[in-house]
Amino acid sequence: MNTFRIARLSALGLLAVFASQAFASGYKMEFQSASVLADAGEAAVVEDAGTNWYNSAGLVYLPLQIVMSAIDVYAPTTFHGTVNAPSTLNQLGAPFDMFASNYSASGTASSHPNSALPAFHLSAPMSDTVALGLSVVPAWGFTEDYGESSMLRYNLTRVYTKTLDIAPSIAWKLNSQWSLGIGPDIHYFSVQSKTHVRTESINPAVVPTLGDSISRFSANDWNYGGHIGLLFKYSDTTRIGLNYRSKLVMHLNGYSAFGLDQGGFNETNLFQLPLPLPATTSLSIYHDFTPCWALMGTVAYDQWSSIQNYHAKNYIQPPTPDNPSGILPDVTQPQKMHNTFDLSIGTHYKLTENFMLRGSFKYEPTPTSDSYRYVNFPDGVKYGFQIGSRYQASKKIAIDLIYGHVFVKSAHINDVNPVTGAVASGHSNTSINLLGGQLVWNL
Repeated sequence: MNTFRIARLSALGLLAVFASQAFASGYKMEFQSASVLADAGEAAVVEDAGTNWYNSAGLVYLPLQIVMSAIDVYAPTTFHGTVNAPSTLNQLGAPFDMFASNYSASGTASSHPNSALPAFHLSAPMSDTVALGLSVVPAWGFTEDYGESSMLRYNLTRVYTKTLDIAPSIAWKLNSQWSLGIGPDIHYFSVQSKTHVRTESINPAVVPTLGDSISRFSANDWNYGGHIGLLFKYSDTTRIGLNYRSKLVMHLNGYSAFGLDQGGFNETNLFQLPLPLPATTSLSIYHDFTPCWALMGTVAYDQWSSIQNYHAKNYIQPPTPDNPSGILPDVTQPQKMHNTFDLSIGTHYKLTENFMLRGSFKYEPTPTSDSYRYVNFPDGVKYGFQIGSRYQASKKIAIDLIYGHVFVKSAHINDVNPVTGAVASGHSNTSINLLGGQLVWNL
């Protein structure tokens, strides 16, 4: 029974850590189109079927077309600092605290996530004034893996997400200058995580735990929101676009499991976590200065303040006489996110009729604060540079390539487990490298 009590405290602590882990999967992805990412016009570029995702109002200016994009994203992170993870035996009091094996370490821990992100877009004109579109893309997600022996294993071992957004649209040309696009966002989101729990005893004969215990969870959900876009064609050389994508709340449901070292395994399929995905608004302008050279820019407003806390419930623990169901009560983890404005500017230049160069710069502040920043989401202020090109191989086929590097300002980490008292304190260094391409096919 004492061993079960240890597991109970450990699982409760892990649930509190999970609340912060889940937000890592709420990270906004911006890799739906190699061409749009390279020149930063987003809601006003209207260059290929990827327009459906960024502003579906532009579909009325496109031919029947398929775009297939793939971008590889490598985002290494290194944590520098200290970790202190008190043994859960301390929480049982005398005489069990005599056998506690606390953990303390100073140094570094690294995560090297690499993700290949495919995307599909379709534009289909129905008439001179009506067009349909479809995008199937990843929209939110995050991955970190610090490893089984990392000094951060009591804060996070690894977290993975899978995400899919299916966005059909219909667009109308209202007159020669104005067009409108609208449609639903059908979204799938899943998250999986694993974390170690400090249960090691200095005397296994009394408290039989030789090493760490393990906590896991997996949950997913389908939900839907919507998008609406407006495009103003001021002239043949100037366009202004506005796009809004609504907030989504993913009511993740799944299982959680706890494996006690040298002991039993318990699982429940009643695990629940509401996960908000913030609303986003983009305003873009595009202008052709000459037949060869264009300049564009975007201001994006992300409503991260919708995430102030996470509330998770039904995390499994081994049953005890005080809690025979083995289900933990709700646990809340503060996040205190704030809204952000992202700024980007880009250009493209046609060297020949068949070959074009692109370039862009983006500034993106972080929605996190120093008081509530965790090792699973070591987000800092970002400065991104992208270069790309388009080769028009024939009347029907074009090929885009892109390379980008994002400098991320070092971010203070204050990762506190509010139940067990495990603390990771220090700073993180992160960078993002991306390489990709896409095929544009006029049918």
